Amino acid sequence: MSTSPYYNPSLNRSRSHRSIFREEFDSEPLYHPSPQSKPPKMGPYHHTSINMTRSTMSSPTPREVRRLASDHDFIYQASPRPKQLGWWAFLAANLSIPAAMCIGTIFSIVAIVYTNSTSKQVLDCPAWATSCPRADDWTIDHLGTVQGIITLLFLIGLVALAYVALAVCEVAVWPLLSRQVFTISELEAYLSTTRGSILSAPRALMATKTVATGVVLACAVLVTLLPLAAAPMVGYAFTPTLVPVQLEGNYSTSNAAITQLYAQTDPPTSVMVDVMAEYNSWATDPSSEPLPEYRDWYTNRETLAQRGSFSGRAIKLQTSVSCQPHPVKQRRRDGLLWNAFETNMTRTRESLSGKNEPAEAESSDVWVRSLPQLTVWVDNFTFVSDHRTTATLVFAAFNGTIQGGEWTPVILGNTTGSSSIACKVDIEAQDDILTVTEPESFAPVNDAAILSSIDTSSNAAINELLLWFTVAPLLVGSSVDGTQPMFFNSTQTNTAVAYTSSTPERNTWSISGIESMIRLSIGALAQVTSTSPSSHSTQTLKSTIKSLKMDPARSLLLIIPPLLILAAGMAISVWNTWVHRREGIPVMRRAGLGEMLKSTQTRYLAELCATDAAKTYLPSETGPVEVRYGVDKDGVVGLARSVRGLNGRRRVDFQNHGAGAAA
Repeated sequence: MSTSPYYNPSLNRSRSHRSIFREEFDSEPLYHPSPQSKPPKMGPYHHTSINMTRSTMSSPTPREVRRLASDHDFIYQASPRPKQLGWWAFLAANLSIPAAMCIGTIFSIVAIVYTNSTSKQVLDCPAWATSCPRADDWTIDHLGTVQGIITLLFLIGLVALAYVALAVCEVAVWPLLSRQVFTISELEAYLSTTRGSILSAPRALMATKTVATGVVLACAVLVTLLPLAAAPMVGYAFTPTLVPVQLEGNYSTSNAAITQLYAQTDPPTSVMVDVMAEYNSWATDPSSEPLPEYRDWYTNRETLAQRGSFSGRAIKLQTSVSCQPHPVKQRRRDGLLWNAFETNMTRTRESLSGKNEPAEAESSDVWVRSLPQLTVWVDNFTFVSDHRTTATLVFAAFNGTIQGGEWTPVILGNTTGSSSIACKVDIEAQDDILTVTEPESFAPVNDAAILSSIDTSSNAAINELLLWFTVAPLLVGSSVDGTQPMFFNSTQTNTAVAYTSSTPERNTWSISGIESMIRLSIGALAQVTSTSPSSHSTQTLKSTIKSLKMDPARSLLLIIPPLLILAAGMAISVWNTWVHRREGIPVMRRAGLGEMLKSTQTRYLAELCATDAAKTYLPSETGPVEVRYGVDKDGVVGLARSVRGLNGRRRVDFQNHGAGAAA
């Protein structure tokens, strides 16, 4: 039997399957009949007539309503104690939350997956690429439109997930009210913050008195702000940039295409137009030379310069150059000095033709023009091994100066002398791994393509081929009437350039300048012969280049906002589950208007609100009123000034705007 102070033993009540507000009695109706009225007719279940007027029957008073509710098994302190309504009941009553969760998850995943898949596609494929994952033309042409659509989807997904997380933060108001006091205005600010109002956050944060309240508010603010990051983050992910990407392309390898054996003849047959054009182009404009740091490799550098980072097997021309002073010896015949100089060359046109008669000694001489410029000829050569050749080149600057050179008097027109040096060029060919690496790129060495090989480099012997490379400086200048080529020192690039005019040019040289000329001419010869169309084979070369595309690493950043929202919502959900059980809060619910009205039916708030309601022409004055959630002194669960905990373990009284100690 209930012990409520409002219990009247004379009123025998029958429990109805209907709402407590439709509870009827077996005796003593609650209406007060007038002397002229007749008693209402009672139905089979003793229900009062629906036509009863206010004059014949009055509504139950609040005390009677509470008394009538006291026997129901879903009220506070019912016996046995009702089962707590947790998350499943909460989600069933708020179907918008699981719906928003599904929508937010789907939209976020679609936006992230599409952005990531698009970021793996190239926006501009090079012409040489045979395997290139290029995005479709419509996406490339309308990339801005695609970005806008993905931004909208991602924003909807984040807003939907934020709705779920904020709803969980709103549920936390009841355990927080059981742990600390809020004024009505502070409570309103808290609820506004948990519903996405950033402007209310400062007021709510100032009302924080527990760590739990601060954490929940911080999560609510974070969840509210994260959807605002959708537009800049998607824009950042969709911004094309140069990103390393691995591509495949064909590379043609060719033989050296030099079948003629070198001989210093009169006139020389070694002049090659393509080599001279390539060399002089690089000498006058050094920036036009592709991959200059890889001159020693027998490859097509013009093609490889477009391939980015790669690895491949190729012939490396191990080159060393050493120079020293060397006198020149002018040819004297019949008591006269000729415009010819003696060499130690034993290979001549006659020796190569297979004739039995001995070759004339003069056939090894070289002829020069009487101009004050630099000239060069081969003094001798040696086949050190099958893959190694050395040659001695003589550089003579008529009426000029070579740093460290030896001056020799020469009678040749207006020429009075020559400063000359002899440079020994030693080249050895060997197969090696060529690895070209651009900054911030990576090329695997494994499964390297064969860019060139000693076994297939030439139809002639390797040492014969290397002889052409050792004498390469003779191939980059023009011969006039069978004389040796002549060069001038460019004032712009400090490099030897073929002399083709009649006006004297700068004729001052350094050893380093001579060595640079030798190496540059070797690189020009390698470039020209490696691109010969005479015979070639095709290899598949994998390389890494920087191509215009979206960065996949940026697309992965889109995972962060939804994960943060879900993490915040999950953390508050776990805390809500624990604190609801700890505080004995029977039902997990939000704090909408209906729930607030339900929890404000305490005598304390009823009296205050009634007084405030009488002031019709004034705004509400309940803002400073302090409330807490619990059981008031009348046994009503709701918001009041002095309450005890729902778990019955403590009693809280706060006076003068402060909370009392727990009992």
